Amino acid sequence: MYHQINELLFKMILWEMGQISHTENIEPKKFSMHLMRISRYFDMLSDSFDVMGEGMELEQYMKFRDTLTPASGFQSAQYREIEIFSTDFINLVSKDQREALKQEKDIEILFEHIYWKAGATEVATGKKTLTLIQFEAKYKNKFIELGEFCRNKNLWQVYLRLTEEDQNDPQVKEALRQNDINVNVNWPLAHYKSAVRYLARQDKDVAATGGTNWQKYLPPRFQKRIFYPLLWSTEEHENWGKSWVENALK
Repeated sequence: MYHQINELLFKMILWEMGQISHTENIEPKKFSMHLMRISRYFDMLSDSFDVMGEGMELEQYMKFRDTLTPASGFQSAQYREIEIFSTDFINLVSKDQREALKQEKDIEILFEHIYWKAGATEVATGKKTLTLIQFEAKYKNKFIELGEFCRNKNLWQVYLRLTEEDQNDPQVKEALRQNDINVNVNWPLAHYKSAVRYLARQDKDVAATGGTNWQKYLPPRFQKRIFYPLLWSTEEHENWGKSWVENALK
């Protein structure tokens, strides 16, 4: 039921993003308004994740996750759509592939290197999990089609069409920066805190459902996924997610 609530909030976020993308010559006030609505929805999501992180005893959590195996948290198609709406597709490519593919325009090629596939590979073999194979079979074409639509209509491209004065509006810039933090730091960190609580062990960490490598997939400092690189300083790039991680894990 909690995951279903999350999906309803994702749907509300996508509704706001769609209004931004479909509005011709959007005014900065309207642009910021929708982004701040999105931020409030993400605040609800991140703040509520203690329902998972603190809501069960260890034995209850392990029984819960075993029931869902081999399903994985990465299988939210709506969340993947939120990412595609947020930024240029290259920023969703795995960190070690971005430089080599920065001139690539073919969304289908970029999709083959999208970052979240690393979170759905078997730790022991490096092969795609069954859940990833099935997830791609169901949603790959839809994601590529959305990527094509968002090529010139994602939040960053809409921002770039604002006047220079409006782009420099502190409220507009901060609204975009907050979306970056929400999607790429706060929400993954909420999951990471839960995983550490239930899956980390002194002797050996427990693999995520499907045998995936949550230790490398969830922490923001490993992925360095940033939707709006030009809105952050060099120091902020280097320390991406660090301060939020330190604060949240106190």
